[in-house]
Amino acid sequence: MKFEYPLQWLPQQPRTKRPTRARFGNHSLSYAGHSIANELRLLGASDCIISTNLQTKLSGGFYANQKIDDAGVVIYFKLKNTDKAMACDLWDKPEHNLWALQLSLSAIRGLERWGGSEFLDGLFTGFKALPAPGNCMVMSQRYFSDCTNIEYLTLKYKKLVKELHPDNPDTGNSEKFQEMMIQYKHMKENLKEKE
Repeated sequence: MKFEYPLQWLPQQPRTKRPTRARFGNHSLSYAGHSIANELRLLGASDCIISTNLQTKLSGGFYANQKIDDAGVVIYFKLKNTDKAMACDLWDKPEHNLWALQLSLSAIRGLERWGGSEFLDGLFTGFKALPAPGNCMVMSQRYFSDCTNIEYLTLKYKKLVKELHPDNPDTGNSEKFQEMMIQYKHMKENLKEKE
């Protein structure tokens, strides 16, 4: 199990505008993280990554009592040689989002135990991971998070190309340019699918 910081949200999943308080009880960050790791192990998943905005220990796991603005959690994993991902930002505390994902994984394992394995394969097609766990990119900035249509995306893209292109001696930056290009490609694909 790897713990990735900062959060790598799924580009195809919209964010919750106003996370609410959950009623899961008191589960520490460490306990919730270890519970997810156990559920993924029991499910037969490999290459598991938990991505959050929580600072992580070198030995794995999370430091306790962290205050963060974004409590979202994404888990990336490989199941039957296919990259999968599940995300949750419905709750206002990261330990509650971790716990919600743990409960979801437990329910999915229950479907498998109770004879719903064909249903399970179909269910997981909705959890295809973008990006794949091995190709997670640490984003310094989300360039297109406010884009809701192709026209606005194209306008913003053209502006950013001029600003970030490595040939621009004032504001050019090769790494930021490449990061922006990858985000543009993903956002363009996602917006085209919605049309």
